[in-house]
Amino acid sequence: MAEYWQAMHVRGQQSLGVWGTFAAAFQVGPLTFQEHTTDVAGILTQVMARNTQQDVFDDAVLARDGNFRRIHDIVVRVPPLIDATLEDHDSLNQDLGDIYQVNPDSQQGGMERARRLISLWNRVNAKRAALTPALPELQMDTTSVADLSTALANHSHLLQTVENERSELNQQKSQLQTTANRVDRNNKRWYEAWGHNFAVGSPEHNALADVTTEPSTSSPTAQEIDTLTQVGLTVAVTYVPGGGNHATTLTLQWQVVGVDADFGHDTPLILTGQTVGPFPAGATIHFRVQASNSADTTDSATQSLTLT
Repeated sequence: MAEYWQAMHVRGQQSLGVWGTFAAAFQVGPLTFQEHTTDVAGILTQVMARNTQQDVFDDAVLARDGNFRRIHDIVVRVPPLIDATLEDHDSLNQDLGDIYQVNPDSQQGGMERARRLISLWNRVNAKRAALTPALPELQMDTTSVADLSTALANHSHLLQTVENERSELNQQKSQLQTTANRVDRNNKRWYEAWGHNFAVGSPEHNALADVTTEPSTSSPTAQEIDTLTQVGLTVAVTYVPGGGNHATTLTLQWQVVGVDADFGHDTPLILTGQTVGPFPAGATIHFRVQASNSADTTDSATQSLTLT
């Protein structure tokens, strides 16, 4: 599917073709031929920058998720292994119960369970070492407590890297949107000014036939959020059917209260529903949907959820 900026870029090239051929010195207010040339070319430059950053972000997500799968596998499989080695009266059974109370399926839950498991695992190893004869440290196949400690230590860095790259991607998207909107606005200003400056029937005026025009675009209707449901430390979002008419892009945006000054996070909307996060425990998050096209932007009503 064509992206929103493509029609603006093509029309910009067509406009520059006419402008440069017949009267490159013509200005629309302060807007010059060279300034518009720079902006039109800048769209493709910013598309490439956005695409490159999208790849960087995707790689960061893959690294985070791969490490999390490793942590999740360990924290799910090792507790039963430890359980099988402990006597019924062993005081460490209390620690084992504390581990089982933590749901490991979210990023934060998996990390919390890993922290508790590392503590217990080290205690188990200490008891094994104190036996006569001493037993080696407990391993799951070839995985040791040191391997889990390393994965956990790396995970905070991987989580932060994802957020850093997400923020940079948002900046690249914003810059592209700003440039594309400016080109779209100046394409239309130039077309209007050129058509009134040169007489009907003149070669300059006739050349406007080479510039693609568009029918009047209606403002998009709002795409409303239906439900917000907590799933661990993530939020599942569903949408009211039938919204977002005339929109070329639909974006789910969110703001963590007390952390974000505005709706600084976004992701493309999936009409069938989607899950975003994880978020900090106890956080209140505002959500909205932004529907956009070349004519306008329409925001949905804001809905909020506080994680328990």
